[in-house]
Amino acid sequence: MLENNNYRKIIVDEINYAVKKMDEQQDPFQRLFYFSAIFGALHRIYNIEYDPELVYAHFIFRAVHDSFINRVNAIQKGGDTTVLLTDEQFEKLSSYSKEIASKIKKKEAIDSILKKFVILIYSTTGNGYYLMQKGILKI
Repeated sequence: MLENNNYRKIIVDEINYAVKKMDEQQDPFQRLFYFSAIFGALHRIYNIEYDPELVYAHFIFRAVHDSFINRVNAIQKGGDTTVLLTDEQFEKLSSYSKEIASKIKKKEAIDSILKKFVILIYSTTGNGYYLMQKGILKI
């Protein structure tokens, strides 16, 4: 993953700053605004130094953002309160982001944490929420 230490540091610093700002917010749109900085940083860096793992991570971070935004919009704008977002889901958004920053900093594989993000995406769907309620899906 990313040979250039300066670029890796930029990504790690950006993730850590975004997480700090996310954790200071109560409003879900504000939290997601800061979360979007993460995939923005990945995109900027892989445009300079292409790395397929960064593209992979960017794709998943973008999907996480989209799934959360779609769910928040459905709840707040459309009144669809069937599938809710929980505090735990937002806490995992932050903790998983911290975890990936740590792995990137140490040049460790990121597949395991990206898998956690995919499960987090699934938890925002009807079936994922249902499985969380049953205690089957753990985030």
